[in-house]
Amino acid sequence: MPDVATLNDAKEMLDAALELTGIRFDRLAIDLTGTMGEDGETPLEIECVLGTRQEGSQFGARFEFQVTAPQWSAVIGVVTEYTAAQDFELSEQAPADFASKVAIMAAFPYIREALANLTMRVTGAAALLPIIRQGELTFRSKP
Repeated sequence: MPDVATLNDAKEMLDAALELTGIRFDRLAIDLTGTMGEDGETPLEIECVLGTRQEGSQFGARFEFQVTAPQWSAVIGVVTEYTAAQDFELSEQAPADFASKVAIMAAFPYIREALANLTMRVTGAAALLPIIRQGELTFRSKP
């Protein structure tokens, strides 16, 4: 059986030629929770949960954003899929590092647009997530 490389962080994963092969939504939902108020800026509470999987030469990161405003609550799940030329294994911290530095940057524009579309269609006003810069949103490996 050939040796399989163990990748320790985002840089090693990129050096292994891990390429984005797909982005898809697996959850889009919005619920009205109160009466619609006046137009203006809506304060948003934002939570993001990361899930990852790795098998052979494939890696996937799933981001579930739960966004809450006084009048509504939305859930948006986006999955990013990556493939390398060869099989690999990941260290314990590698999935969270890659998700924090690479995968979230690929998924975030989709999440942002989906939230704007959902809220525009349901409430009549688009809610915009703030722009994030690389490193502002970090995930940790589960203990």
